[in-house]
Amino acid sequence: VAADWMLEFACSCLCRHFGEECAAEFWRWQAVAQGEGAAAAAAAGGALINGLSKIPTHQKKTVYLCQLLIRTAKGRNLECHFENDQRISPLESALSFWTLLEKEEIKLEKLHEDIRRLIQIQIVAVHMEKGYFKEATEVLERLFTDSESDKPLRVKLATVIKSKDPYVPLLQSFSYNLLISKIKSYIELYMKENETNFLIQ
Repeated sequence: VAADWMLEFACSCLCRHFGEECAAEFWRWQAVAQGEGAAAAAAAGGALINGLSKIPTHQKKTVYLCQLLIRTAKGRNLECHFENDQRISPLESALSFWTLLEKEEIKLEKLHEDIRRLIQIQIVAVHMEKGYFKEATEVLERLFTDSESDKPLRVKLATVIKSKDPYVPLLQSFSYNLLISKIKSYIELYMKENETNFLIQ
């Protein structure tokens, strides 16, 4: 029960500091949530967040959201790896948690779609900004395995990669800042739903 409370509290702190763009506090709570802090933190949040197979159903959304925020906050750092496969960028990893979150919900379709599209575009954009054009092409193939899904977006991104220009209008219009602001909108809705958080009360 205490671990439940602690996980919810850690998640709400991560949401708040992500929203306020308070990096130092965000990373302090990331350490608590992932069990890198004190023994108490490890007992409470760490095992729950990192032991994905053991998450109770009612906590799935909380854990997925924590993982999404932690990866998005590191989204521009391609040297940072969350997966065993070193090719997977932080935002690609974030996308997998966003997909899991989408499955837990039904009512936010427009916002879901916007965030999914922004993550996909920014996965490519971040590689291009660093001059990794070959990797951007490989990423595109991983993102759109099904030839028919999001075909117009895939074609546009392929053209953008060929141009080797990270400042084309598409990437400027669907910027990293826009992604962050959309995730903040999502967080606000999540926080409203979870106002009953026991430790905060």
